[in-house]
Amino acid sequence: MRDAAEGQQKHGQQEHFETLPLFSTTDKNGRMTILRPGHRIGRAAPLMPWLLTAAALWALTGSVPFGALLGMAPTPAINMFLGHPVTVGVAVLLLFVAIGTTGGVYSRAVEQFGQTKVAGLFATLAIAGGLAAVAGVLLLWTLTSDPSRPFDLDAIATSPTIPPELGAVVGASFALWAAIILLLLPGSIAYARRRQADIERLRVEGSSCTGTLTAVNFTNSWLFHFPMFIVEVNYIVDGAPRIVSAHMRTSADRVPIVGSRMIVLTDDRGTTHMELDLVSGASFEPDVEKYAPSDG
Repeated sequence: MRDAAEGQQKHGQQEHFETLPLFSTTDKNGRMTILRPGHRIGRAAPLMPWLLTAAALWALTGSVPFGALLGMAPTPAINMFLGHPVTVGVAVLLLFVAIGTTGGVYSRAVEQFGQTKVAGLFATLAIAGGLAAVAGVLLLWTLTSDPSRPFDLDAIATSPTIPPELGAVVGASFALWAAIILLLLPGSIAYARRRQADIERLRVEGSSCTGTLTAVNFTNSWLFHFPMFIVEVNYIVDGAPRIVSAHMRTSADRVPIVGSRMIVLTDDRGTTHMELDLVSGASFEPDVEKYAPSDG
């Protein structure tokens, strides 16, 4: 039984290791976690340069709408500069760079923690944090440049022009969003690391069994464009047959068919991890459009 697991791990260390389908007996959707064979448990430190760079790019991009459109330019000259067509054009280019960099944050977070939920939190923090930061800087600059002007939220409704108070409210919304993410992120990171630690421990110390996929039930739901399933796997432990249910996320062209061989790793704590036995030659649903998300 151990040979099958070792074969799976050796296969996983190859350059083209397939992460899908992904199985979990405890989680579903974005909390489903993977640890590539041979990879370390994820760390946040390698993501920090990418996160800060993305946040800075969003701050630079956001300076134009906050300053020129939401009334937060501290002086008329700066307002004209931020509203100049050249400045707007540069901001549009920076927007595309910021989107690409944020995508890099997301993909690297997935690589580190093997989980789309944590990756989404990192990417969202870059956006919300950057926009909140530039709004705060512009608001402080505006208030200090004209101390005699009162800060009055009623001006949002009474001012004939767009007052800086409106930009302050929008910026505060992004700041609140970023604060919520900062509260959620540590717990989400800790959970993803625990799941990766379980997978790592089971691969080294767990009992390995060869199982068979006995049921594949489509839930009629997708995570992004990945179809979600509930599956059942039959395996034998100490001569006694057992059945375990799990959530499965995969792509439309990698839906394993009933009868596919599985590797089931368990321990005395009741922790279970399963992977498709790719070494045995897995078979997939031939109709790749069957589980593809509809355009509507």
